[in-house]
Amino acid sequence: MRKKQYLTMVIILIIIVAALIAVILGKKAQTKKAEAEEEASIVYVNAFETGDVTAFSYQLDGETVSFELQDEQWVYTGDTTMEIDAEEVESFLTTMSEMDADSVIEDAEDTEQYGLDEPSQIFTVEFSDGSAQTYEFGIENEMVGGYYLQTTDSAEDGTVYLISSSIVTSTLSTEPESFQVEEEDEGSVSE
Repeated sequence: MRKKQYLTMVIILIIIVAALIAVILGKKAQTKKAEAEEEASIVYVNAFETGDVTAFSYQLDGETVSFELQDEQWVYTGDTTMEIDAEEVESFLTTMSEMDADSVIEDAEDTEQYGLDEPSQIFTVEFSDGSAQTYEFGIENEMVGGYYLQTTDSAEDGTVYLISSSIVTSTLSTEPESFQVEEEDEGSVSE
């Protein structure tokens, strides 16, 4: 009789452990599915490979800030003596290439209402294959907190994106000196 009780307890324990494993695996599967659905719902404006970029420019205080890749080194065309930090350029380009839309307006017939007839900011990127992409930023939608944007490609089909304000107010407000290699502090020479 003790063997029967022992066997029953073992079977019940196995069933409980199996049920717990099933619940845990089910939750993991649900989480992965939710993450996949969320990722699939993200609309990237125009992702590009940062390694393919050979030049880029944007507007800052009414002036064009331009960088070019020359002999595998980034050069600020406004001051070619400035030593540019490739990691800073990579970070900037990554932010621009991973720009996603908060909302998408398809078949926009009157882009003037979004301020795209007189862009507040223009970002242009050139690639190693000779192609280029222009991003024109319109007015800010203060109610929802974003800027309207149209790219060279999206202008063809009338698509307008609403993107995070930080792209314009932070990323595209980067001073050229921010890309400069930081000099070591000469006062901290160790003996």
